[in-house]
Amino acid sequence: MNRAEELETALMEMVKEDNRLELNARIEQLEQEVAELQQALADKKEQEVAMLQVLVRLEQDQKITEDARRRAEQGLAAQKLEVHELQEKYDKAMQSIAEMQKRVVMAESMLEATLQYESGQSKALSSPRAGRVQSPRSENPSRKISLLRFGLGWRDKNKGKPNAETEEAGESLHSNGSPKKESDTQETDR
Repeated sequence: MNRAEELETALMEMVKEDNRLELNARIEQLEQEVAELQQALADKKEQEVAMLQVLVRLEQDQKITEDARRRAEQGLAAQKLEVHELQEKYDKAMQSIAEMQKRVVMAESMLEATLQYESGQSKALSSPRAGRVQSPRSENPSRKISLLRFGLGWRDKNKGKPNAETEEAGESLHSNGSPKKESDTQETDR
């Protein structure tokens, strides 16, 4: 029986040794898996930090883009308002120009009518009956001529035709046809 006990003890020792080797191998495997998991966790944390940085940058870029869009919309609104105001000013200016052109046409037709009238008057004065018939209006003929010259010069100047009489007509208007007399200006100075 001694021998059986020895064999049993030896067998137990062998089983224990096998269990220890197996356990050691299993521990080494688990330690390696733990190290791999710790490395994977560290990698995940790095990725998370990188993702957070990207998200922060994206939020900043989005905010900058939003601000730029808002400023662009405000600028566009201001430009639209400015264009609208300029369009109104342009329309008023064009309306004013149209009115002025109407006045010029009216003044030209009045001037032409005056010229025709003057021409008729000069023909009537040069006829033999003119000595007997006096015009009810007795105006200064030099004043009529100077106003006529001024009107003709102004009309030709506006039509683009240079006229040497324009300056002369302007001077004669101030000297002959001026509505204020020297005595009037002296009275106003007093």
